[in-house]
Amino acid sequence: MSHDDAHLRSELKNDLRHRLRPLTNIVPRGRTRQVTPLELLYDLTYVIAFAAAAEEVAASIAEGHVAAGIGAYLFAIFAVGWSWLNFTWYASAYGNDDALFRVATIVQMVGVLVLVFGLPQSFHDAAEGHNPNNLLIAVGYLVMRVPLILLWLRAARYDEEHRRSAVAYAITVAVAQVGWLLTAVIPMPALVAVVALAALVAGEMVVRVLIEQRLGRTPWEPGHIAERFGLLTLIALGEVVAATTRTVAVLTQEQGWSLGAVMIAASGLVLAAGLWWAYYLVPSGAILLRQPERVYAWRYTHLLVWAAIPAVGVGLRLAAEALEGGELTLLGIAVALVVPVGAVIVLVFLLWSMLVRSYDLTHIPLLVATLVPLGAAVVVAAIAGTDAPFDPHDGSDLTALVTVIALVALSTVVEVVGHEIVGYAHTVRALVRRGELRET
Repeated sequence: MSHDDAHLRSELKNDLRHRLRPLTNIVPRGRTRQVTPLELLYDLTYVIAFAAAAEEVAASIAEGHVAAGIGAYLFAIFAVGWSWLNFTWYASAYGNDDALFRVATIVQMVGVLVLVFGLPQSFHDAAEGHNPNNLLIAVGYLVMRVPLILLWLRAARYDEEHRRSAVAYAITVAVAQVGWLLTAVIPMPALVAVVALAALVAGEMVVRVLIEQRLGRTPWEPGHIAERFGLLTLIALGEVVAATTRTVAVLTQEQGWSLGAVMIAASGLVLAAGLWWAYYLVPSGAILLRQPERVYAWRYTHLLVWAAIPAVGVGLRLAAEALEGGELTLLGIAVALVVPVGAVIVLVFLLWSMLVRSYDLTHIPLLVATLVPLGAAVVVAAIAGTDAPFDPHDGSDLTALVTVIALVALSTVVEVVGHEIVGYAHTVRALVRRGELRET
């Protein structure tokens, strides 16, 4: 049998026969782990989760339940984001794409959808001052997490070198999951439930770091982790595009195509593209391949990134609500857009600083320049707006809204252009200063 024939047979066997496979030596020597179609299919459920959470919080804010809506939104985003992070961590080390792994992944996808069905009740309960972790969300989260416990136990059975770490992961997830379930089934005040959930979250985060540092790092692949986190960020950005489409659709349905509609459409797309560009200016893959121990703070910061990016879509959804004649003020819409966009920009700078381990002040001028248009957007809204609700039929209100959205989009342009000009040189200087790169 020729070498080409043997190679073809091997590829066909890998693609067409998904029987039980070993969990070690999954990636051939000299190659890196590639994102699989199964992982991309799994991510599709998160498109639904992000969109559902954004829609619910936009409705809550429009109804005046600002604090409760934001709290329920952060709870929902963390639940789905944390589950995704846990699964991706396992898959990067042991995702062998056999039948058992495929079935376990699909079961977790079912759990995501069950959790999504519990979101309306969660936001309603939060608005009433009750525990946002209702039974349907807890059941969905249980379905998302139990397969992962079994997968970690499977890894412990077959990977002797990392057995202690795999068992520790399985125990950690199981204990945390019991705690999450108890906060849903035991009647307790909302504040007590929130504190209990926060304690569970903090404990699980710390334990996961200790497992990798004390018991041994599981064989996750840095390049694969960087790519997977970037792909979920892309999915979150899809909510910005969807919200832009809805805002423009509402405006054109009411008044037809106009310069304002074109400006909002262009600004929304610039927002999505600018945030995407800014995120990928962080050299995540390149740094993690050389310094994998820097992954811990980097990965947890992404939970905030995944909350902030769909929240940009929430701001655009609120603009659409106002265009339909809601009770929102122009200043309220501006703040709903400025805060999440500013958060994403700051988080991008934070991700860079965590990876490069450079906390100097030389990139502060660019950060300030990026935030200037956001401040200007708030000023415009404060000057042009009143305490009265936004009036879509008032030409001055509509002009002010278009200006606000354009200024918010401009901030991402400033970030991208500025980083393209100084980012490479600044990153190289920081790495040379730390002795991680030779000076040419």
